[in-house]
Formats: sequence, C-alpha cells, structure tokens
Amino acid sequence: MTKTSIHEQSHEPLTNYLRTHRLKTGFTQRDLARVLGSVNHDTISRYERGELLPSLVVALSYEILYRVPVSEIFAGLTETVAFNIEAQLDAFEDDLGNQSAQGSRAVAIARKLQWLSERRSTGRT
Repeated sequence: MTKTSIHEQSHEPLTNYLRTHRLKTGFTQRDLARVLGSVNHDTISRYERGELLPSLVVALSYEILYRVPVSEIFAGLTETVAFNIEAQLDAFEDDLGNQSAQGSRAVAIARKLQWLSERRSTGRT
C-alpha cells in the first residue's frame, strides 16, 4: 500500500493513526518524544508520516499510552501484513500438499496441514 493509494482511496485505513491519537491528547511531537523517552520529535514525525516503523518497544509504548491496541493504531499496516501472511500461508499450504514424503517427514507435513486446516476453519482476520 503506497502513500498515494492511501490518500486516493478514502475507504482504506491510514497506515497508522499516530497523529490522530496524539492530537486527541493535545501533545506536541516534542511532548510525546519526552513521554516515550527513547525517541526525538523528528522521529515521532517520521512515524506519523509512515516513513519509519517504530520498534516493537515503541509500538507497545503507544498502545499503553493511548490504551488502543497496536493493530488499531497501525490499522493500514496491520491490514497489509495480514494480507501478506495469508497469501504466504496459502502458498506454503500448496507447497506442503504437493510434497510426497514417508515416515516422520510425512507425519510432520500432515501435522502442519492439519494446523492450517484448523486455522482456516476458525476464520481469518
């Protein structure tokens, strides 16, 4: 998902809602950098523009600060990652299904295929 497509297609979620949540608090980027403690205001700006992804620690800090799940703060990114993982799982399942094996390797493949089948039956995100 490119920046252009995000702005052109209003039905798609933003890559992230960092700026939206920050503005609700009344914090400046400098205020937020101070609260987070490990980044400066220029980095905050780059996160908000989607030019840089925060570390896991910083992403979890946002979640704790705003009391909003990371998956909602980074809605567009979450959607993109979910789509990619599902596509990779589909390809992996196809590859497993096309393999022939015997013995313990066959058991391992069957276990993976069973897990994938159970995962699919519980619904996708």
